[in-house]
Amino acid sequence: MYQILKLVESLLDGDEERAWGVIQAYIQSGANSTYVFDVLLRNAMVHIGTLWEINAISVADEHLASTICERLVARYRDTHLQKPDTPSRRSRVMLFCVEGEAHDLGLKMVAAAFEEAGYETRLYGRNLSLEYARLAALRWHPDIVGISVTMVYHLPKLRSYIHALESLAHRPQILVGGRLAQSYDLRPYVGPKTFIITDIMQLQAWMNQQRAMPSSSHWGAKDR
Repeated sequence: MYQILKLVESLLDGDEERAWGVIQAYIQSGANSTYVFDVLLRNAMVHIGTLWEINAISVADEHLASTICERLVARYRDTHLQKPDTPSRRSRVMLFCVEGEAHDLGLKMVAAAFEEAGYETRLYGRNLSLEYARLAALRWHPDIVGISVTMVYHLPKLRSYIHALESLAHRPQILVGGRLAQSYDLRPYVGPKTFIITDIMQLQAWMNQQRAMPSSSHWGAKDR
């Protein structure tokens, strides 16, 4: 916890190098991507979010910390992400936040986790309308569509996204995650085949399970 607080302090101070030093110390001790994303960065940002909720820090402080954290994710991705040798046909994953969502930091960590596992990944980021999400999926035919939602009042539109995307002819597997998945029951808002992801560790376990399955049973996508 002490190291998390050191990371929190560095993020709130806007000190990227000091924050990176905390992460580097863990990497040198053997920490993998899941630990860096789930235990260090996610817990640090959860703590910062709590500080903001109790008015211990300002909105500007929270934005500064988020910006530094995004830089750390990009820096880790560029310097430490271990991408495997990839086959000619990789499974495709498309990631985005529902329309109106302005927070995509966690989604960037999810994208890095998929890339490290060898998936061909497209990150569409925040605030993607259903119209454009559906069009992108029709054009690219992703095997997996990951949707992030963090605000309760966006849950009704989540149903529309899932219905439209699960109705596509190539039947992609839908994953739903985001901060809300950790504190709210999303099952009434998703389809029976939708998989809810609460953190990177659970995502890694899910990916491992998919790799262990016969290729013929993977989702509904056809060979392209």
